[in-house]
Amino acid sequence: MRRSMRAVTRPLAAVAAAGAMVAVAGCGDDEAATTERAASGPTEVRVSYVPATTVLPLHVAKQQGFFERQGLDVSLKEASNISDIPATLGRQFDIALGTATDLIKAGGAGVDVVQIAGNTIDTKDNPFVQLMVGRKSKIKSVADLEGKKVGTPTLGGVIHAAVQYSAKQANTDPAKIQGVEAPSPTLPDQLKAGRIDAVEALEPFATTMKQKGAVSLGDPFAAIGQPLATNFWIANGEWARDNTEVVDKYVAALEEAVAYIEANPKPARKVLQGYTGMPPKVSQIVPLPTYEFGIRADDLAKWVGVLREVGQFKGDVDPQKLVLADAS
Repeated sequence: MRRSMRAVTRPLAAVAAAGAMVAVAGCGDDEAATTERAASGPTEVRVSYVPATTVLPLHVAKQQGFFERQGLDVSLKEASNISDIPATLGRQFDIALGTATDLIKAGGAGVDVVQIAGNTIDTKDNPFVQLMVGRKSKIKSVADLEGKKVGTPTLGGVIHAAVQYSAKQANTDPAKIQGVEAPSPTLPDQLKAGRIDAVEALEPFATTMKQKGAVSLGDPFAAIGQPLATNFWIANGEWARDNTEVVDKYVAALEEAVAYIEANPKPARKVLQGYTGMPPKVSQIVPLPTYEFGIRADDLAKWVGVLREVGQFKGDVDPQKLVLADAS
């Protein structure tokens, strides 16, 4: 694998050391490589993402010049739906944020898309998403979702698959849960209006819903396992295999960005407020995910099983072939 499975939750002393290591690594380039890079200019990399806390390192790396320091000219383009992204790779974009459902389904359909790095993981202490209901709801657990309407940002996404899977583990037929797809910002209002019975809430929506009295039924990912990869960086396989050095530099810039976020939380959260448009007060208190850039192929194997269990995937795919391996 290209990267070790290491969660980026270092103390500040280690953060400083990490920053120093990045700087030393940059200075360690041999003179010929530096001259060649200067002559050819930075490498252009087109990145697609969905605006959320998950991509804070991406935006920090861009604004703080960490990509530029790696010799990369990274352009960012917001996408409205993460599930639409794989088809654009190798055409409009080089790298994109992706999830296990998109990667597995694309791989099963013969599309050459691979995971090039991790991004965020779900943990017991820092859950990525919560299933929310109204304060007076009669729904007390995932087992009560049969016949109910559940609002989701993506019907074919990892969050909804996790809800279906956790319901099945609780002896509830996932096919009898009615998923209602809508943009995350609209789901809390739909719950309040009674059009849906529960919400698959990402941050900052889980936090703001709690502040207004909504109740969490827990983290649906916990039924699959923790820690668990929730989203990661993907690319067209041919492009990734031809640009392994670019991938390594891209990840190095993201790692430097996480070090910056941990050492400079207030300005980093201002960056978060800027690209998400969330209220400034919310941007300063919303929980950030656990960032981990290691490739977790075993988690992909778990997701294949989950998708088959809930009827979202009936194909055959080797998880090891869905990740970018070392060039050696």
